Amino acid sequence: MPLPGLSAAVARARRAVAPADPRSDGALLAAFVASRDGAAFAALVERFGPMVFAVCRRVTGHHQDAEDAFQAVFVVLARKAAAVVPREAVGGWLYGVAVRTAREARAMAARRSARETLSSHLPDAACGVAHPDPDLAAVIDAELAALPEKYRTLLVRCDLRDEPQVEVAAALGVPVGTVYSRLAAARQRLAARLAARGVTLGAGGLAVALKDAARATVPADLPARAVASALAPEHAPAAVAALSNGVLRAMFLHKLKPTLLSIAVATASAALATGLLASPLAPEPPPAPPVAVALVSAQPPAPKVAPRPGPKGPNKILIAKNGQLVLIDPDGKNETRVSEKDAFGPGSEAKLSPDGKRVALVVEVQKRGAPPAAQQGEHRLFVRTLGEPGPGTDTGIECETVFWSADGSELVAGRVTGDRAAPVFVHTAVDPRTGKTTPVRLPAGHVVTGWLADGRFVTTKLSGTPSAPEARIHLMNRNGTESKAVTDGTAVIGSSVPSPDGIRLLGLRPTLKMVDGQVESERDELVRIDVATGRVTPVEGVPSGGDIQGVCWSPDGTKIAYTWRQVHAGTDDERARKETESRLVVADADGRNARTVLTTTGASQWAFTIGAPDWR
Repeated sequence: MPLPGLSAAVARARRAVAPADPRSDGALLAAFVASRDGAAFAALVERFGPMVFAVCRRVTGHHQDAEDAFQAVFVVLARKAAAVVPREAVGGWLYGVAVRTAREARAMAARRSARETLSSHLPDAACGVAHPDPDLAAVIDAELAALPEKYRTLLVRCDLRDEPQVEVAAALGVPVGTVYSRLAAARQRLAARLAARGVTLGAGGLAVALKDAARATVPADLPARAVASALAPEHAPAAVAALSNGVLRAMFLHKLKPTLLSIAVATASAALATGLLASPLAPEPPPAPPVAVALVSAQPPAPKVAPRPGPKGPNKILIAKNGQLVLIDPDGKNETRVSEKDAFGPGSEAKLSPDGKRVALVVEVQKRGAPPAAQQGEHRLFVRTLGEPGPGTDTGIECETVFWSADGSELVAGRVTGDRAAPVFVHTAVDPRTGKTTPVRLPAGHVVTGWLADGRFVTTKLSGTPSAPEARIHLMNRNGTESKAVTDGTAVIGSSVPSPDGIRLLGLRPTLKMVDGQVESERDELVRIDVATGRVTPVEGVPSGGDIQGVCWSPDGTKIAYTWRQVHAGTDDERARKETESRLVVADADGRNARTVLTTTGASQWAFTIGAPDWR
């Protein structure tokens, strides 16, 4: 037997006779978080290795890429272990990270100039037990990863790993009845998502498919390499380091508010802090050079445009409530459903037209041209008339955010392209009736956050260093020339939403801090910005003990609405088990006379039950 084969056989034999660590998933993770217990971490790798490798091999379709992704998943776990709450949910968390990491590995491979040949795909001996239907397993990977973590955790533990529900309930610290009902709901949600992809399975077929999806024989030396890379990331192979850093940056972006500005702030911070993200000991990179915009600013000044008269709206607030889009009156009465149940999830966006008759939706759909099993999604812009069934008209525009013009004749869609370390912000104007698109050419680094009645855009220009990031608010003409610099850039302010008259802005001023070498937003303060002077004033009356999820103005500019979510004290495990209240608040423009018009309750601190409001 060749030496590598002999070593693999010996390692496999040792694992077969070695007693399994009797500690629970959560106990192993807690031990690692408390003291960086290497044995506990190795036990986690052994326990979840077959599931993680099964996902990685299916998504990448390439042996070396699957091994790199496998190691990167556990590097990410080592870096983010303290953020996994409750600790016993680590299996569901790892499944989601495995799908994300394997997709990133596949994307990195696609960017390489020389594509791998068919002969480099996973051989049978390396793959272990082949799934009888690889397309089905790939679809399950995508849809299981897309479920909320509370559902994914139960499916991983009860169906993939076949753990008794009574034991799972005890481990998670919830009543057995809660596990029964939540597991049934999880299975129903997964079955519905699979049916939407053209996959119909009975209860028994779904259970078998889930068990098959978790089976793989991990190469004998791979767990040890994964542990070594995770515990000493400075010595990890270059491909594993690049892959794990990319996933960590993506997870950092996801934690911030789901608006393009927040994505932009996070991306810029990540780009400036690449060295910090790679290693806490890495030196701080020099500030990015200023962007040359001479060609743009040299253009003739844009002609003054008279404000376009806006149509009268219905005086309704559009908001996501428990996964459904609803319209309500500003006093919280007369709630009506706009979307199908569970049709509107995290990361989506909805904006009501000025006349209140149409809605622009940014939702995740299957990537165009990709086979159903490819698990490739993208966010695209749809426009539909209120009351119209289905998603509406697909504009074909890939984007993360969207804004209506004041007269409702156009939309501007924004997205982030390019590498995470060098993001490019792209904006496109769309005629919602004809589908005609026109590029919006702004100087590099500008992100659109609003559209004034006179045709000017509100943008934010990002710059600075990891220790002192800057975000300067501008008013920009349609042709890309600057109309006015609103703020001096000394404060990072996100989500600058203009009032209907364009005189004031509402913004979120985050408190940024460095945690384990990563830039994180600790909390957001709701502020008003005077466009003429740039003065920033905190909004009064915002309840303490919570954070802001979204803001908007009333159609006449005399009131504001914001969504607030309760923030608990205590350990991560305690907060994960605490019911969390979210509110929609309507107040005067300065924040006074605040009134809660809608309240929901989620199962944990991280349950998002109310989305960002839009008032027309």
